[in-house]
Amino acid sequence: MIAKILVSNSPDKIKAEIERAVLLHLGGVTQNHPDVLYFTADSKLGVGEAKEIREFFSIKPYSAKGRVIVLEDAGNLTPEAQNALLKTLEEPPEEAILLLGAVGTDNFLPTILSRCEIVQLKSDTDTPTNRYTDIQNLLDSDIAERFEYIEKLKDQKKKEELLYALTGYFHQTLRSHTSSGNTDFLNELLRAEEQAKANVNLRGILEYLMLVMPTKKG
Repeated sequence: MIAKILVSNSPDKIKAEIERAVLLHLGGVTQNHPDVLYFTADSKLGVGEAKEIREFFSIKPYSAKGRVIVLEDAGNLTPEAQNALLKTLEEPPEEAILLLGAVGTDNFLPTILSRCEIVQLKSDTDTPTNRYTDIQNLLDSDIAERFEYIEKLKDQKKKEELLYALTGYFHQTLRSHTSSGNTDFLNELLRAEEQAKANVNLRGILEYLMLVMPTKKG
């Protein structure tokens, strides 16, 4: 089981990371998926909900490799609910994912913190939105122009910024206009992020993405 507390003062940043993680786990569209239990930020999170979480995880996945539970704002968990969750964390189901969004860790019991991975999400300034203008231009460019753009990104951080900006851009595109091409490419981006974390050559990753990235017409 993967249990993560996603920490950011930006609710949008938390939701974007949750969407990315769930999409990567399911390998496709996440809306109304039977293997996902989603608690929005305004949800009550008491002992009853903790029991619901435990029961949901006890059921065999319908089609995914493991079930997923999301709490957009786990800071709403009462101490009693956190204690009720401990058994789930101590006896985790295989291939399951528990994602807990939070603005900080102060409201969590030490026993919860010790059983979860704490992920400090990067600020939005790390993936500047002016990259989106570059991406829009790349969608209109041919392969040679796309490769030339990658060639100019000498700094490793700039390459990373482009990769994460691509993911953010195509997340937004899917929210407003779903197409099979964009969905397939978003899955490519999610795999690319995992490869980047494994220290695969980032320039090679970006050049491959330029080859398979849709055009505006596509």
